[in-house]
Amino acid sequence: MNFLSFHRNIQLRLTLHFFTTLATSAVIPFLAIFFSNQVGEVATGLMYIGVILSGITGALAGGRRTDRVGRKKTILLSEGMISGGYFVAGVSNLIFPLSPYANFGIFIVILFFTGMVAPAYGAIIIDASSKENRKAVYTFSYWLTNLAMAAGGLIGALLFKKYPYELFIGISVVVFFSWVATKYVLEDTFLITDKTLLNAPSTTSGFQDYKGILMNKRFVLFTVAGLFLLSLEESLTTYMGIKLVEEITTPVPLLEFNSFVEVNGFQLIGLLRAESTIIVVVLSLVVAGVLKKFQDRWLLISGGFCYGFGYIVISYSSIPLVLIIAMFIATVGELAHIPAKQAYVASLVPDDARGTYMAVYGLSFQLSGMIAALFVMASAVLSPEVITSIFIIMALSSIVIYFVLFMKEQERQMNLKTIA
Repeated sequence: MNFLSFHRNIQLRLTLHFFTTLATSAVIPFLAIFFSNQVGEVATGLMYIGVILSGITGALAGGRRTDRVGRKKTILLSEGMISGGYFVAGVSNLIFPLSPYANFGIFIVILFFTGMVAPAYGAIIIDASSKENRKAVYTFSYWLTNLAMAAGGLIGALLFKKYPYELFIGISVVVFFSWVATKYVLEDTFLITDKTLLNAPSTTSGFQDYKGILMNKRFVLFTVAGLFLLSLEESLTTYMGIKLVEEITTPVPLLEFNSFVEVNGFQLIGLLRAESTIIVVVLSLVVAGVLKKFQDRWLLISGGFCYGFGYIVISYSSIPLVLIIAMFIATVGELAHIPAKQAYVASLVPDDARGTYMAVYGLSFQLSGMIAALFVMASAVLSPEVITSIFIIMALSSIVIYFVLFMKEQERQMNLKTIA
């Protein structure tokens, strides 16, 4: 897996993605705290839902625009608006502090265009990669993303509380440089292949685009399977985090046989997140090298099993050592599962509809956050045992869906060979 062997568009996209992710990771995870200090938890919760809906709307609009107008034009529009939005938020608040609702309005716009640009990013990777190197590209992308998020999170932890508006301006500058590089370096490989679709009325063709995707049962089932597993991971900092904080109110030994280090629930969640990040950053490329000889379908099933199993244990246990081992299993499973999943979904996407398909696929990230939030609300009336049982059903459903899809694909291939 050699970065220099990738297509120039992929090299550029991964490099820019690293720096923009690093910048935004210094701000986005801390926005809930930023708003809750000004308007309270309830209003912040409603704002969070509004931001998610804005991102979903932007993704659906961006997917169709990516296929009809082009990847490069969609990126330039979106990154221009994102850079402008952060610049307005930063400069305005430094000159005269805006009301929290005015800031919320700015972030609605920012997150709309953040959602819009995602399908274009995804389509560019598929355009410029081949079946042979796609998993390597996604593995490298996954490693860079986690490295950027870890570094950005550390910067945010150190600076966001005192310098939030300066960080907004910093993001604006980074995204602007990404816009410049995209405009003058990125090669737009987009080709219009369907003139009828291009000239069709926007409302009718837009509906037909997404209706056609929903009729693709293989793609929909594959996306749902990924959504179930991703929802378990998202629950780590929501339901599972709240559960551990409530259950471990006083420090307990990190290791049963040694009381030298003690942690409470809040510290334990931080430790588990740090463990996962360190494993991903250190072992991603190593695990990819070890597993490259295995077929994607078996990496999806076995990796997905470990991924789900680890988070199921975390959802139920409150023993620190058990949780640390479970997180190791979940993260190694994730390292096997995620790149294989991204490479496989690319094979399900038609060449002339990559933007719209990636928009729908990308919704799983927003929806997983909403599902995780629902588990927090459900925990008020359901016991931990019941919620863990639901997690088990979700994980097993994902594995069964993968297995059935692969078996049917194998049957189709055998039938084609027989006919030939």
